[in-house]
Amino acid sequence: MTSTRPRLDARSAARLAEDLERFLGDPREPGSRISFRTQLHHDDRDEPAPDAFAALREWGLPRYFVPEADGGEFRDIDELFTLFRVLSRRDMTPALSLAATFLACLPTWGWGSAEQRARVAELVGSGALGTFGLSEPDHGCDVTAAELTAEPDGDGYLLSGTKWPVGNGTRGAFATIFARTGAPGPRGFSAFLVEKAALDPARWSPEHRALTLGLRGADVSGINFDRCPVPASALIGLRGHGLDEAIKTLQLSRVLVTGMCLGAADTGLRVTLDHIRSRVLYGKTVHELPVIREQVLAAYADLLIADCVTAPVNRAFSVAPERQSLWSSVTKYLVPMLTDDALGSLSGVLAARHYLREGVADGMFQKLLRDNRIVSVFEGTSHVHQHVVATQLPSLLTGQVPESGLLRPLFSRAEDPLGWDLRFGRFQLSNGGADEITQSWPAAVAELDGTGPAWTSLRALAAEIDRARSKLHEDATELLRAERSLTSTARGFGLSRRHCLLHAAACCVHTLLANRDSDFTGFLGQPEWVVLCLQRILTRLGTEQYLDPACAPVVEAEMLRCWREGALFSLTPLAVADPREPR
Repeated sequence: MTSTRPRLDARSAARLAEDLERFLGDPREPGSRISFRTQLHHDDRDEPAPDAFAALREWGLPRYFVPEADGGEFRDIDELFTLFRVLSRRDMTPALSLAATFLACLPTWGWGSAEQRARVAELVGSGALGTFGLSEPDHGCDVTAAELTAEPDGDGYLLSGTKWPVGNGTRGAFATIFARTGAPGPRGFSAFLVEKAALDPARWSPEHRALTLGLRGADVSGINFDRCPVPASALIGLRGHGLDEAIKTLQLSRVLVTGMCLGAADTGLRVTLDHIRSRVLYGKTVHELPVIREQVLAAYADLLIADCVTAPVNRAFSVAPERQSLWSSVTKYLVPMLTDDALGSLSGVLAARHYLREGVADGMFQKLLRDNRIVSVFEGTSHVHQHVVATQLPSLLTGQVPESGLLRPLFSRAEDPLGWDLRFGRFQLSNGGADEITQSWPAAVAELDGTGPAWTSLRALAAEIDRARSKLHEDATELLRAERSLTSTARGFGLSRRHCLLHAAACCVHTLLANRDSDFTGFLGQPEWVVLCLQRILTRLGTEQYLDPACAPVVEAEMLRCWREGALFSLTPLAVADPREPR
């Protein structure tokens, strides 16, 4: 595979995130730039934390929302994903506001004019927040039912309607508004770049802020238009292409927000270990109790599965964007589910302490639980993404894996990734039956040829996954014969869920195979972590599994090393700002 785009250093995302980590400091310390205590103070008062936004502007995070060609420093989705991941391990609230701003920029980077690109770059560079105006009060995910209209008026348009709830609806200085410009149907919508300061103040108003379970300091509100004039130059791209622009934009943003889940779960595991490694019950530390030990290690394995799922889909934006119609939905379904499960399990380990708004990590855990829930509905609910997978699953059953040499660029943590300029020319609305990750499963299993007990266990688990894969094909074929569709009954959504889990299993195995001979990191090339990950996946597929007692100590040792030395709970080395012992 060849490209004229520059290659980036494989460690560039980690180095950038480590720099942000050092700048922000240890979140356990009240004096750090973004501390647990300060963020909880603002969350309790349902208000944003201005010092957090000021610190992020000082470091220069908004520069990474703007492509290099437009004067910014965006080069690669993985860099931005990792920055959001380490920010969200402190607090998801500012991360959500800034992610909403990046989302608002994306249609302009993809389809906007030179003038629009220059203006958005200027606004973002000044620290302005943006709004992605897609959701409407009565329609939710049913975007084709949207009612906000853009009526032609001379050499411009009149906007009428409401977008709610949307991120930065009140605080945003600019917005990308999706409006109906034609008859119902896929060509009935267009996108407009709206700068509030340029609007007639009598023709627009903010819509009320939503009262939310979590993210209480975030501006989740809306904007109303009443025959509000905008110039023809506000149109982004071609009239009637707004729905395509929205769908392709969401393929990117739904992956990016899963980095927030990983950040929240990282802190959940870290503060749990802080507590149970020091608290003594029945003459032992809580962590020494066997059931607790297994529960915590299972949560760590869930984080590794999520890490394996997100890493290749981030690289796919550069090397295989035409696959993101499927892979981004699989990722958006899996990662919130995995991290919700991990945090739920860890809440049981912390017991009463997880419920308190004081004590362990200043009471941050209860906020993590509340905040993480938004990701499963943000950028499309879990049901929406199961529907997307179910519509493509029939073609995947008969599709043949393309001979593209794609797996190594996707899964090797040592191979330098390609840069990406935020254009959407290769994005598609369907994978057309091609899915290198899952369709190459038989060839991947044949490569599991290592020696030793862990490899033997891994091959046995892979065989169980293979049987689950065959059963999925049988059940899907049977349902298609009976219903001619996988989306007409709840059973089809269950098949979609099973495909997502098999995708996760394939990601774990491909990650091992692409890195086992690499010097990038020793643990990554060992089979023990894959054994535990496949066991966790099989449990979700209905086969009860207890973590392999021979492999568990190897994986636990790595988890505790990350905790003690201050490393992200990830398969890619990344130092965080709060080690438990000097490095």
